[in-house]
Amino acid sequence: MAPRIRRFTLPELAPGYRGDLGDDYVELLHFRDFDEPLAADGARLEECRFSSVQIEALRNARLIQCELDQSGAPALQAAGAFLNDVRVTHSRFGSADFAEAQLDGVVFENCKFGWLNLRGATVRDVLFVNCQFEEIDLGGQIQRLGFVDSRAGQITAAGAQLREVDLQGLDFAQVEGVDGLRGARISALQLSLLAEAMANHLGIKLGS
Repeated sequence: MAPRIRRFTLPELAPGYRGDLGDDYVELLHFRDFDEPLAADGARLEECRFSSVQIEALRNARLIQCELDQSGAPALQAAGAFLNDVRVTHSRFGSADFAEAQLDGVVFENCKFGWLNLRGATVRDVLFVNCQFEEIDLGGQIQRLGFVDSRAGQITAAGAQLREVDLQGLDFAQVEGVDGLRGARISALQLSLLAEAMANHLGIKLGS
């Protein structure tokens, strides 16, 4: 089943300033064109937009109906974050650590990741469109995850718990922890690419 993405439209937003992110509750602000990276650990952000900024810290933050555009970072620390109805577009992350986070109704479009870490995360209704990954770690509880026109160098699936996960739109080069793909939907071509890894996992010897 495809991810269930809930559409939303942001209202008119007031300009946001760096000091606003020191508040526990932030709403209806547009953070735009900051030279220095932003941090919002522990903040609750509702109906906010981030444009052309670097965001480096969202640990334990809550983002509800927010948009991030051109808002990547060399290393995004977002362990324990909660993202509900969030759109991330045209952003680039050297690494994005969502360990133990919760992602519900999130769309990533035209984004690049060196490493995306979902280990221990709870992921539901998340869609990646035209995204690239050097490595993606799916070692969390993941339901209704989909990919469209996306590419990955490596999938790490050890410890993953997958339900209704569709990998057909993700071209990948290799998989670590192939047994963790139980519950995923793949194409016939992807199955052929996985044949050697699956045989090794099962102890099957391939003839010449």
